Order: sequence, then structure tokens, then C-alpha cells
Amino acid sequence: MKLSYLLIASLLVITFATCKHEPSYKITGNIIDTTTKPTLVNDSICFNTQILPLIKASCAQTGCHDAITREEGIVLDSYNGIKALGTRDLMKYINLSYGKVMPPLPQPRLDAASKALLNKWIGEGAKNRICTPTVCDTVNVKYTTHIAPIMNIYCKGCHNTSNAGGAVNLDNYTSTKTCTTTGKMICTITTNGCAIMPKGGPSLSKCDIRKIQIWAATDCPQ
Repeated sequence: MKLSYLLIASLLVITFATCKHEPSYKITGNIIDTTTKPTLVNDSICFNTQILPLIKASCAQTGCHDAITREEGIVLDSYNGIKALGTRDLMKYINLSYGKVMPPLPQPRLDAASKALLNKWIGEGAKNRICTPTVCDTVNVKYTTHIAPIMNIYCKGCHNTSNAGGAVNLDNYTSTKTCTTTGKMICTITTNGCAIMPKGGPSLSKCDIRKIQIWAATDCPQ
């Protein structure tokens, strides 16, 4: 009898040891949700809202690679024009320290964040991905988190310390705040009788305009 109990116990141990359970789950913050399967996060770069405005503001300006000047036959105001140059050549000229650098001096060089954005876009296949944002983040709008990224992509190429177009500098917090508190910024992005900005480039989205308006109304927090 004792031998039978031992045999049954041994079989139960073997059964549970070889039984595997593969729960499906996703991690949300620090909480593990065991009710759903893992999901992929779409972090693709949007060409129309992130890449084209950046290149147009930095490279496709009058006297350089716009449709009128066509420096060296290169036009960088569209996806086809950028692809015609080739992403390898684009990054080569952007990263040069002398010679045919882009943007040309005295324009400021692209900062590390802008280069990282371009590299990520190229790494994803340099796709012509068109995005229409459905959610606008207007919570706790600050310069560093909301406004600076807009200035870097759309404005800094023409309005910077080295080349302040229209005597407007938008490459730092202090000067951007000054332009905003005087009303000049709001006027140019909302077409209220001022010259439309960005000049020659895609207009700011309603979301970006709203962020700047909220920033101005809350005394431009840094």
C-alpha cells in the first residue's frame, strides 16, 4: 500500500513539473496586465510633420536649395527632391565640418537632436509617412517640452543667433519668449495681418499653434 502511494505521488510531481503555462501579458508602466497579449508600439517618424519642415527651414531657403535658386541643381523642398539627393549624401553634408557643409555658414549647424531625428528616419527606411495627429498634448505646456521642438523644426533655420531673419532670433528660451510676449509670434503663425510663418514651408498645425497660444497665455514657462 505504501508503495502505491509513493508511486502515485511521484507521478503527480512529474506531471506538474512538465506542465508549462505561457501567460500572455503586456507591461504598462510598472503594472503587468495579464489579460491581453503584447502589443507593438508605433514609433515611426512622420515625414510631413518632422522631417520636411526641418530640412526646408535649414536647407531649402532662398539662395540654397529652394525651387527657385536650385543650388547645384538640388531642390530639397519635397520628399522626391530629398530622395533624389540621397539620404547618404544628405547626412554627409550635414555632418561635414568644412567645405560644402549644410546648412551653409553663417547658418548654424543642425543640433544633435535634429541629426538624431534624421538618422532615425533614415534607419526606418526614409519613408514618406504622412501623419495627421488626433491627440494634441496641451497639458503643462513649457518651452523645453513643447515649444523648443517646434522652433527647432520650423523656425530656427531662419531665425537664429548667426542669421536672425527679420531681426528675430528663435534659438533660445529668452529670445523666443520676447518674440511671443510682444505678440509678434502669435501674429505670424495665425495670419492676423502679419507675414505668414514659416516662410515658404508647411504651416504650423492647429495643435502647434494652440500650444504656443497656451504658452503665451501662461507667461511662457521654461
